[in-house]
Amino acid sequence: MERKFIKSGIPGLDEVLGGGLLEGSIVTVSGPTGGGKSTLAAQFIHNGAMQSDEPGLYIAIEESRGDFFFHMNGYSWDFAALEKARKFVLLDYPIHEVDQIINQSGAIGEIISTTGTKRVVIDSIMPIALFFKSDDERRKGFLKFIENLRKWGTTTLIVSEDLKMAEGMPGTEYGIESFTDGWINLTFRYDDQKKERVRYLEVIKMKGVPHSSKSYPVILDNTGFRIASGPAPERPKPPEKAVEKEKPAEKLKTLAGPKLPKADKEAPKPEKAPKEKLLKGGDIMARLEAAKSRLAKKTK
Repeated sequence: MERKFIKSGIPGLDEVLGGGLLEGSIVTVSGPTGGGKSTLAAQFIHNGAMQSDEPGLYIAIEESRGDFFFHMNGYSWDFAALEKARKFVLLDYPIHEVDQIINQSGAIGEIISTTGTKRVVIDSIMPIALFFKSDDERRKGFLKFIENLRKWGTTTLIVSEDLKMAEGMPGTEYGIESFTDGWINLTFRYDDQKKERVRYLEVIKMKGVPHSSKSYPVILDNTGFRIASGPAPERPKPPEKAVEKEKPAEKLKTLAGPKLPKADKEAPKPEKAPKEKLLKGGDIMARLEAAKSRLAKKTK
C-alpha cells in the first residue's frame, strides 16, 4: 500500500510530523481547555480545502452550526465561502443524538462519498465516550468506532480533552489515543519573564513516521496556529548560588602626597530573585437529506 503524506495546513507542523500526516490516518488532538484544539482542527479543514483542494467535513458535537461559524469568524477564514463552493460540510449534533454517529456511520460515509471529502474532524470524543456505561464497554465501542472511521478512507482528527498531569506522559480523559494512529498534544507553560502562559505542541505518537519528539512553542493569532521557529528551549535548572570566600579586610595605610587612601570595594550583593509570583435536534437522516438538497441546488 502506497504511503502518501498530506499537508496539515499548520505552518511548521509538517516538519515536526516528519513530512505531514499520513493520508487515511486517524489522529488524536488533545490538550487542556483553551489550548486551541478546536482551532487547530478547524485550520486543518480550512487550509486543506484552500491550499490542497481537499474538501472537509467537520462533525461538531455540543456546538451548534451558528456557534461554530460565530467563533470561526474571529480568524481570517471563510467557511461560508467554502461551504458554497462545496468544499466544506458541517454536521452539528446535540449530545442526545450522539448514538447516531456511532450506529449510523454508513450514512455519514454516504455524505463523504457524495462530496468527495478527504478530511474529517470529530469534535469532540467526550460525548461519544459517555455514551458507553462502563470502561470495558467503552473500549469495545472505541474499537468498533475506529473501525467504522477507517471505512471512510479520510484523514481524520479526533479532538479530546486531556487529563491534568503535572509530570510524566500526558493522557486523555478516555484514552482514545490508544486506538488512533497518531497523537498531537497541546499544553501550556507559564513564562515567568513574560508573565503569561505560552502554548506548546508535541507529537507524542505517529505510527510508522520518524517524527520529532521535542516540544515546540506555538503562536495562535487571527491567522490560526503556527509553530514558532526552532524547538522549545529546555527548562533551565535553577542556578546554584555561588559562595564567595570572604577576603580579610586590608588595613588602610596613610599615604603621603596628594593621593587619598582607597578602601577595598565591597563584593556586590547578589540580586534577589523575583518572586514567582446544543442546538436544534433532528435525526441524522434528516440532516443528510438537507445536506444533499443544498448540494443539489448548488450544482444546478
